[in-house]
Amino acid sequence: GDPNVWLPELQTALSVYTDKFDIFRGDSFQAEISVAKVLEATFYIKASLIAIQLDARIGIGLGQKDNQAAHLKHTFGSALVYSGEAFDELKKETVFLRTANPNIDELCNTILPLITEISNRWTPNIAATVKSALVNEEINQVDLAKLLGKKYQSQVSTELQKAGFSKMQRALNYCTHKMLRL
Repeated sequence: GDPNVWLPELQTALSVYTDKFDIFRGDSFQAEISVAKVLEATFYIKASLIAIQLDARIGIGLGQKDNQAAHLKHTFGSALVYSGEAFDELKKETVFLRTANPNIDELCNTILPLITEISNRWTPNIAATVKSALVNEEINQVDLAKLLGKKYQSQVSTELQKAGFSKMQRALNYCTHKMLRL
């Protein structure tokens, strides 16, 4: 894909969740995102890229950060080691999680591929609706339709249903709840 198209989209998506991110080697990125928001951010980033007919492979590492470097690529700690290990584990999957707790890893890495499989079926329009729904949880579908420039609330309802949005939210919330207890 053309970096002039996807790079601003990726930067905007990352900026929704953090101002601590680096994009390097032309096609790689690292971001520091809270445990409470990391899974939502993962699927927001995927939705952002699917909306422009691209996708991302994402390795998530939960752990400590040992130093405060100006750039994440110069930062060390278990979070960075785990994210590298998680990225190395990506084979056919496009999202993988690594923590200090193998039980959490097993649980989340059973659920995340199912959500990813559903997201692989999103059209660009569905992905754009999911993206807006993720960051506008407090508004109803009528207002979401207005925000998206859609004439009818039923269009939003249909797209969110096709996206498996409520089931995805439930699964992400479940994994997030378990991760927050680490």
